[in-house]
Amino acid sequence: MARRARRKRSPRQLVRMLRGIQRDRNWTNEAMALEMGLSPSALGMVYRGERKPGPKFLRSVLHAFPELSGEVWLCLREERDGG
Repeated sequence: MARRARRKRSPRQLVRMLRGIQRDRNWTNEAMALEMGLSPSALGMVYRGERKPGPKFLRSVLHAFPELSGEVWLCLREERDGG
């Protein structure tokens, strides 16, 4: 049961961490998307929970913010396990 909760939490936790970086750097969504090599709409959809972070999004996170590799790994694991 705890395992299921952890899996469901990983994309939300990643978004929370990305928003924290964005806030700390005082970036707009457009600036954050540019840093990650994404469109602002793709970033916004993940932020709003309309879209799960897919492989391209996760690669962008790793490229821009390698310190978030642990959270990216959890998201990839969830996707692999069908979560």
